[in-house]
Amino acid sequence: MTARRAYLATLVCFALVLVGSAFALPADVPLHFGGSGDPDRWGSRAEALTTMTAVGGLLAVILGGTAALVDRMPLTYLNVPHKEWWTATPERETRMRSMMRTDLYALAAATMLFLAVVVLATTLAARSEDPALGPFFFAGLACYLVVVLGWTGWALSTRYRRRDDA
Repeated sequence: MTARRAYLATLVCFALVLVGSAFALPADVPLHFGGSGDPDRWGSRAEALTTMTAVGGLLAVILGGTAALVDRMPLTYLNVPHKEWWTATPERETRMRSMMRTDLYALAAATMLFLAVVVLATTLAARSEDPALGPFFFAGLACYLVVVLGWTGWALSTRYRRRDDA
């Protein structure tokens, strides 16, 4: 599966979780949680759904749009290790932009999937007798951080290194 298709699949997943939450959320919903996972701000179902939709939609447009437009961006907006080497020939620049597009879609997919976890965790907390973010949320956060930091570390240390054969 390409990174773009993975991103599109996570958009569908986010939308499905959001629709499911629209039916499952009670009238009062925790809208913010402290570091311990306990809610410290409550609001209405409408406010929760509006906020979740707005955040997800805005991030989808920004992250997906950036990935989709990477071929049209001026080089001054692009930042990679060994930029001078990657932009020395048209072939290298094309390859660099292709890798950047893949990286951006992959990170966007991870982010949208994590947002789906946030919506689901919020819904589960709202329906619980003791509302709090449980292990599901913290496991999702840990996975998200491992993926994003791992992908970024790999890209910076290995993916964009100079290549004598290119």
